Amino acid sequence: MTMMDAPTKHLLLQQEYGGTQHVAGADFRIPVPQALGFLQRLASLDIGSLYSLLLGEPQPDGTLLVTRLTEFHDDRVLGLSQAAAVVQQHQASDGVFEFSYDVFDDIPASDRASILREKPSLAAQISAEGQVEVAGVLGVQPVMDLIWHHVRLLSVSVDGGQALVLTDVFERFEQMQQATAWMGAVLTDHPDARFHVCGTLQDSASPLSKDQWLLPASPPYCP
Repeated sequence: MTMMDAPTKHLLLQQEYGGTQHVAGADFRIPVPQALGFLQRLASLDIGSLYSLLLGEPQPDGTLLVTRLTEFHDDRVLGLSQAAAVVQQHQASDGVFEFSYDVFDDIPASDRASILREKPSLAAQISAEGQVEVAGVLGVQPVMDLIWHHVRLLSVSVDGGQALVLTDVFERFEQMQQATAWMGAVLTDHPDARFHVCGTLQDSASPLSKDQWLLPASPPYCP
C-alpha cells in the first residue's frame, strides 16, 4: 500500500474503466453489471464523497434518459453503502449508472491527527502512540468524523453511565454501524447525553483492505 494523491487515484480509475464513458470531472457512466465492482474500487481507494447516482439509458446524442436519481445528503461515511444498496436494487436493469463524486488525497496520520485536534466538535487528545480520546461529544457526527479519519474505535461511553466496547470489532463499516446505532438508542432516552470516545489513529494508504472499506465487507456487496 502506498500514499496516493487525488490525480493518481483519478488516473487509475480512468485506466481501469477506460471502456466506460467518462463524462466530466469525477463522473463516470458505468454499465449496471460493473457498478458494484466500481463501488468496491472507490471504497478501496477511500475516494471521498458521493454526490449523486443516476440510473438511465444512454441516448444517441450522448445524453442520459434518467429513470432514477439518488442524491447523497448524509455524512460521507454512509455514501458508498447507500449507493451499493441502490445498485443492488437495479441489477436486472440493462442501463448505466452515472456516478458523481469527489476524489481525495490520502492523508498522512500526522496530518489527520492535527485535523482531529483542531476540529472544534472534537478537540481530540492524541498521544504520541496514536491513542485518541474525545470527551463531551454531542451527537453521532463527531464519531463519524473520527471513523472517516481512520480512527479505530475502542469504546464509546456515556458520561457517568453505560459503555459500548468495540475492541473485537475490526471492520470500519461495522464499527460505524454499531457505534451510531448504540448512540442513537442512548440519545432517544437521553437527548442531552454526552459521550466519551476512545480509539487508535491508524495508518492508511491506498488501496485499503476490505476491513477498512466504508462498505459492508460481506455479501452481496463484496463477493
